[in-house]
Amino acid sequence: MMQSRDTVAGVLGAIRDTAINVITRPVAFFQTMPRQGGFRAPYVFLLVIGLLDIVLLSVFEALAVGPAAGLALAGRVFVLAPLALTVSSFFLTSVLFVFWRLMGSTQSYETAYRTLAYAYGISPVTTVLGFVPYLAVVGLFWSFALLVIASVYVHGIGRLKATAVFTALALAMAIFVTRAERYVIRHDLTRPVVHMSRSAHHMSMPPSSV
Repeated sequence: MMQSRDTVAGVLGAIRDTAINVITRPVAFFQTMPRQGGFRAPYVFLLVIGLLDIVLLSVFEALAVGPAAGLALAGRVFVLAPLALTVSSFFLTSVLFVFWRLMGSTQSYETAYRTLAYAYGISPVTTVLGFVPYLAVVGLFWSFALLVIASVYVHGIGRLKATAVFTALALAMAIFVTRAERYVIRHDLTRPVVHMSRSAHHMSMPPSSV
C-alpha cells in the first residue's frame, strides 16, 4: 500500500510498488487495503498512473506518426489530464458506489474511491494492450475482474453476486468496444492514437511506422 514519503523518489517508488501489487497480487492487495486514510494518497496514485498513460500514448503516437505528433499530443493532453482525471474518478466512484450499495456494501464513499483509484494501477498495461485491436477487450475484462475481487474483499459482497453483476457490465462494454474497434479499422480511423496496431497502420503508414 502506498505510504507518504518525504521525497519525490519515495512517493514514486511507493506508487510503483503499489501498482505492482495490484497487478500481480490483487487478492492480497485488496484484502489489506485500508478502508480509510483520506483521499490524498489514492488521488496522487491515480494522477501519476494517468500521466504515465499519457506518456505511453505519446510514445506510440511518436512512433506511428512522428516525434512532433507525439509531443503535440503530450502537450495537449497534459494540460487537461489533471482535471479530466479528477472529474472522471469522482464520477466513476459515484457510479460504482451506487452499484456496491445496491449489492449490499456498507462501506463509505471514501472506501469506494480508494478501491477505484488503486484498481487503476493496471491501466498502463491495459493501455499497451489497447494498441492492438481486440486486445482492449482483455484489458476491459481484467478491469472488471479487479472490481469483482474488490467487491468481495473490500465491500463484503458475495462472489457470485459480484461476478454476475460485473460480468454483465463487462460483456455490454466488450460488445461496444469490439464494434468500435471494427468501425475504426474498417474506416482506417487510426489517428490520433486510439487502439493503434501494427497491422492497421501498415495500411496507411510508411514502413517505419508502428
